[in-house]
Amino acid sequence: MYFNVSGEKTAERLWKKLHDLYEKNTTSNKVILMKKLYNLRMKEGASVAEHLNAFNIITNQLASVKITLDHEIRAILLMCSMPDS
Repeated sequence: MYFNVSGEKTAERLWKKLHDLYEKNTTSNKVILMKKLYNLRMKEGASVAEHLNAFNIITNQLASVKITLDHEIRAILLMCSMPDS
């Protein structure tokens, strides 16, 4: 990653470069993020806090590409990602 931004001289340019590299608002990026969310599953015995963190990271990434999920949908997706136990 460093070689991608090593030429940037200001923090503003660095942030813009990182945004352009990793926060692309493309359809394929949206599809990848949605698949990550729909396929997220908590393993039996795993930490709930870590699972919630992973869930929130994905939903925040979706929000950054202008896909927002209302609270009810988020709750349903979260519950579906939990183990049956």
